Amino acid sequence: MRIKVTSDTLFKLAPKLSSELSEAEKVFVKNGTEFEIEFYTEVEGNHLQLELANAVLGNPPTFTWYAYKPDLQVTGSPVKLTVTSDTLFKLRPVLSSELADEEKVFVKNGTQFEVQSFLPADGNHVRVAIANAFLGPQNRNTWYAYNPDIKIDGQKIDLRVISDTLFKGKPVLSSQLADNEKIFVRNKTTFELQSYSQSEGNHVRVALSGAFLGPDKRNTWYAFGPDIQIDGTETNNKPKDTNPAQPTDPGKALRFPGFSGVYYTNNPILTGGRFTWGEATHGGSRIPVSADVVYGMLRIAKAMEEIRKIFGNRPVRVNSWYRDPATNARVGGASASRHIVGDAVDFVIGGYHPYDVFAELDRWWGSKGGLASATVFTHIDSRGYRARWSYGF
Repeated sequence: MRIKVTSDTLFKLAPKLSSELSEAEKVFVKNGTEFEIEFYTEVEGNHLQLELANAVLGNPPTFTWYAYKPDLQVTGSPVKLTVTSDTLFKLRPVLSSELADEEKVFVKNGTQFEVQSFLPADGNHVRVAIANAFLGPQNRNTWYAYNPDIKIDGQKIDLRVISDTLFKGKPVLSSQLADNEKIFVRNKTTFELQSYSQSEGNHVRVALSGAFLGPDKRNTWYAFGPDIQIDGTETNNKPKDTNPAQPTDPGKALRFPGFSGVYYTNNPILTGGRFTWGEATHGGSRIPVSADVVYGMLRIAKAMEEIRKIFGNRPVRVNSWYRDPATNARVGGASASRHIVGDAVDFVIGGYHPYDVFAELDRWWGSKGGLASATVFTHIDSRGYRARWSYGF
């Protein structure tokens, strides 16, 4: 992660007006200067707190500085947006004719931007946070672009802290840890991630990219799921899976580990429900490896029944539900996909574009789990913390 200074500015030891600081508490930084940073935090007074990775400023030298946010750009993103047809970037995902002139800006075919993050939005739009440019009369970096007019290449994962929290060396209560095994992390801090995975006690194991925290300079920590949100997905997470046609009653007999009964592919998972064991097990060909997987299926089946009601009981086609690790790798799923534990579904709702489905469900699903869309399906899972991404295809 890098930041570029876009206007002559002052780096400060406190997020205050420069006139309130002594000469020793601020240092001049010239327009165009770039720094590699470990992370940044949004703080009061429209400032960013920056933790420099390999440069020290001031006397005595220090790594931690505050800078006025409008004077900076966060750059170095591996995600690139290319405009493929003359288009308008908009402040709302609606027809351009519904917007005032100051709510849209013309962008020429062939223009390229670095992108901090991108997510699906209503009306086949993409919400993009541009890393290296501010557009329009109000110098905004977050816009809605019409998906057919752009191409986005690359993936990355950001972790954003949404409540003051502790990063921990082990996924246990902080009171069980020594001081060198935990570190305070402030609300609105953003890190890039190499990877992340679910852990016990509603924790998430995160491997930070280029950030080393605490007295032991660790880059791998455990974060409490409700205190964080994750945006983006790992490279090559492009699952392509389809469910076979379901048989007529009763279908294929199934037995699950930890359960004594016999289940049939054409029977509903939940009493009175519409989603079947056949949809969850790929026609009975993917048998759960443990009772925990079955419980994951039950958990997400409840959410799927609610989703069906939200969209007026329209038909819902399940593309993919449970995937054992080998199948998950074969179809192009993420290495730590929730499909492996049974509580994830890729689905299509008849008559709705997947981006519209994402936009409708985003607030409703909140921090219960992951939500994402490609142009051909929507993904939901019940991992227990907020994660959002676009597959980019």
